[in-house]
Amino acid sequence: MASLLIIGIKKDKIVVRKVSDSSLGFRFGLMYVWQHKLILSIGIISILPLIVTQMFNVSSPDYISTVLKSNSAVYGLADMSYGAGGLLAGLITSWLILIFPNKKIIVNLFALASLVLFFLYIGRFVLLMYLCTFLLGFSNSALRVVINTVLMKEVDKSFMGRSTSIWNGIAQFIEIFISTVIGITNDHLGAAFGFLCMFAIMFVGVFWSLKAIKLETIDGL
Repeated sequence: MASLLIIGIKKDKIVVRKVSDSSLGFRFGLMYVWQHKLILSIGIISILPLIVTQMFNVSSPDYISTVLKSNSAVYGLADMSYGAGGLLAGLITSWLILIFPNKKIIVNLFALASLVLFFLYIGRFVLLMYLCTFLLGFSNSALRVVINTVLMKEVDKSFMGRSTSIWNGIAQFIEIFISTVIGITNDHLGAAFGFLCMFAIMFVGVFWSLKAIKLETIDGL
């Protein structure tokens, strides 16, 4: 199915630009991002779903085992639900982008993820776990698509590689420590507490999206 969908995607025209060697260094990429505050804000926002996904991968097995008192079969179905949500996001996000402003999509997806994570924190039902995991997979995957779409429009093509490496590098660096911290925290305060931490992060995404992204500064946003 994925192969058939990819066939219909139009190829982007490759624009060859003459760029001086002095501007190809990583330091110039950092300077470019720092000087463009809007791109910096959107890039930081793009990191949040990645961090939450890593935290979810650490917390969900413990949550299912200690809170829901269930087994690996439930974990497998929950993990599959997350993947199904991601698949749905891949199928319909491009359609959503054509209909709704990107800023509205970003804010609503962060709000959906926040709500879902709060329900996981207070809920104690397996079926609720499946539903919330599905919605979280959808919201996180759709957020990545929409935010990357905005970044691809806003970032100068000669800096796109370096900008992407900055976001991914920061996210991976944070994930190294957050995985350990959330694991220790869950052992001390309970696995459900991890979802409360994730809720706080995604709620920051709601606030940041509303305040940091200006409607009039981004084409189509």
